[in-house]
Amino acid sequence: MSGATAPGGDAAPARPPSLWRRLASPRTLASFALAGALVWWTLARQDRAELTTAASMLRAAEPAWFMAALAVYYASFPLRALRWRILLANAGEPRSHIPPLRDLVEIIYLSWFVNTLVPAKLGDVYRGWLYGRAARDAAAAAPPDAGPAAGGWSRGMGTIVAERALDLIVLVVLMVTAGLLTYGDVVAASADGGLAACFRRGLTGGDLGCVLAELFVAGGVGIVGLVGGLVAFARFGVHVERLIPSRFARLGAAYQTFARGLVLSFGRFGPLLGLSAGAWICEGAAFWCVSRALDVALPLPLVLFFSLLQAFLTAIPATPGALGFEGILKAAIELKGFAAGPAIALTVLYRAISYLSLLLGGLVVFTLSRKTR
Repeated sequence: MSGATAPGGDAAPARPPSLWRRLASPRTLASFALAGALVWWTLARQDRAELTTAASMLRAAEPAWFMAALAVYYASFPLRALRWRILLANAGEPRSHIPPLRDLVEIIYLSWFVNTLVPAKLGDVYRGWLYGRAARDAAAAAPPDAGPAAGGWSRGMGTIVAERALDLIVLVVLMVTAGLLTYGDVVAASADGGLAACFRRGLTGGDLGCVLAELFVAGGVGIVGLVGGLVAFARFGVHVERLIPSRFARLGAAYQTFARGLVLSFGRFGPLLGLSAGAWICEGAAFWCVSRALDVALPLPLVLFFSLLQAFLTAIPATPGALGFEGILKAAIELKGFAAGPAIALTVLYRAISYLSLLLGGLVVFTLSRKTR
């Protein structure tokens, strides 16, 4: 991709990542093949009677509750856009240069659409490009005395990385908490001899309680490591541009803008934390509405854990939008004593919102949006 200097000396890509070229790439095709194989393997292991039960439940689903689930799920996008606006302001982006909230919502939605088509979270790169161009347009329309130049693509990418780190921290903390509330009895029954005994036995698929305990501990350790990494980057990362040769001045300026955007984004942590929790609660409420649509009574901790687990799986870069990992979601429901039929129906209906609606709705927005041209 060729480079172009954006406001503030930002070395922003002149063109967006080619979506259709990425879609036709061997890596993307292989990721869809893997997703298809995982779906086939999950379905092949199911009893035909359970599949029939799931199909009957889906046909009898209450449309009003499903539409409510769709509405609540999409209510998370304005919350994410508000949070992004705070991150951008924290990072030093002039308020007059930040695109309107409506545009930020559209940019986030388009990036999620791209993530349903290509693996490795490339939608985040596309989001950075969309923001860089929108910030450039907003800066051009702002009064000359509106403030310093917009950071554009580099600062936008810094805030996106900060947002992902914040999401992961909140996600894992909530997921471990909800997991202990949901599966605490399973973990206690399996962890005979304590956690040390579980770790000595290793990851044994037949002892799900110990597997959960090990995953919860690993999640906690991972969060501590992530926070430590952010602190180290705040202390040393912003000085790396001194090591970049002067002949690469534009690259050094872009890195400096990115690093400062990442580090400074975490100001006003209270509102950021509240909006992050609100977005995850919207996803949990959507799954609760799905359970009402199928007339399945679920304990509240399981509702929250399931939606958080689905969000966590989307962070795995193996397949687009965690497609193919539905078997893990189904197993999480079955582990609490629910039959396979209702577990399949709940998983399929929720994924119709969290994957299929993003794919179909995103295709419409991508086709009609002026931002993608």
